[in-house]
Amino acid sequence: MYEGNGRRLNKPKRVAAFVFISPAVLFLVVFSVIPMLYSFGISFFHYNTSMNADTIRFIGLKNYVSVLTNKQFLDSACWTFIFTVSAVALNLLFGMTLAVVLTTNFLPRISKVMKTVFTIPMMIAPIVIATIWKLMFSPIYGVLNGLLVSMGLDRVEWLSAVVPARIALVIVEVWATTPLCMLIFMAALKTVPEELLEAATIDGANWRQKFFQVTMPLIRNFTVLVLTMRFMDAIRMFDIVYNLTNGGPGTSTETLASTIYKMAFRYYNVGEGSAGAFIFFVLIVLFSLLIMKLTGKEE
Repeated sequence: MYEGNGRRLNKPKRVAAFVFISPAVLFLVVFSVIPMLYSFGISFFHYNTSMNADTIRFIGLKNYVSVLTNKQFLDSACWTFIFTVSAVALNLLFGMTLAVVLTTNFLPRISKVMKTVFTIPMMIAPIVIATIWKLMFSPIYGVLNGLLVSMGLDRVEWLSAVVPARIALVIVEVWATTPLCMLIFMAALKTVPEELLEAATIDGANWRQKFFQVTMPLIRNFTVLVLTMRFMDAIRMFDIVYNLTNGGPGTSTETLASTIYKMAFRYYNVGEGSAGAFIFFVLIVLFSLLIMKLTGKEE
C-alpha cells in the first residue's frame, strides 16, 4: 500500500490500514461474495425445495437453457427493457426540467417550497408508494378516474388492462425517482460558471443555445451519472410491481426481477431461479458497460 505521494507505507501503517478495512471486507465477503458463489453453484443443479433432498442432482447448463427458452422469461425481459428505457428517459426529461426551473430566479419564494414538495417521494418506502398509487388507480373510487370523469372522459381500468397497467407502472416509477435526478441536476447546474453564460449572452446566444451548447456539455458527467444510476435501478425494479400489479393482468407487467423471484420462491425451482438471476446479472453488466461506452468521451 502507498501514501498519496507514492511512497510505500511502513509496516505499522500497513497493519493499521488492513485492520481498518478488514471489517468492511469481511462483511462484503460473508454477505455478498459467498451467497453469490453459492447461488451460482446451485444454478447447475436440479434444486426444487418442494421435493426431497435426494432429488438434487447436477444437470450442468440445463437450467440456463431452460431459462433462455422460457417464453415468460423472454417476454418479461422485453417488457423490462421497454419499461427501463421509458422510465429513464422521463426521469432525465422531468429531472432536468425541474432542476432548471428551480435554480432560476423565477419566483424564488415558490421555488423554495417546491424543492421541499418535490423531494417528498424520496422519503416514502416503495411499498407505501405502491399502496398509495393503488388506491389512486382504483377504477371506481380512484382519484385519477375521478378527474377523468369530471372532464367528461371514460374511466380507465388502470390495473386490469395490459396497456394502462404498464403505463401506471411507468408513472409510479417516474414519480418516485425523478426527485433524485432533480437534485443531482440542480447540483450540476450550480457548477456551470456564470461567466460563460454571460459571455454566450453577449455573443447573442438565446436560452436554447446556451443550454444545449454551454450548459449541457459542462454537466455531461452528471448526466452520465444519472443515466447509469437510474438504468441500473430501473432494470431491477421489483417492489412496486409486486405490490401494485403483482405482474398482472396475467403476466403482462412481470419484470425480470419479479419473474426470477416467482420462479425461485413461488414455484420452488431454486436452481432455475439462480440461473435466471445470473443471466439477469450479466445483462445488467453488459447494458451498463454499453451505456458508459456510448456516453464516454476522449480525454
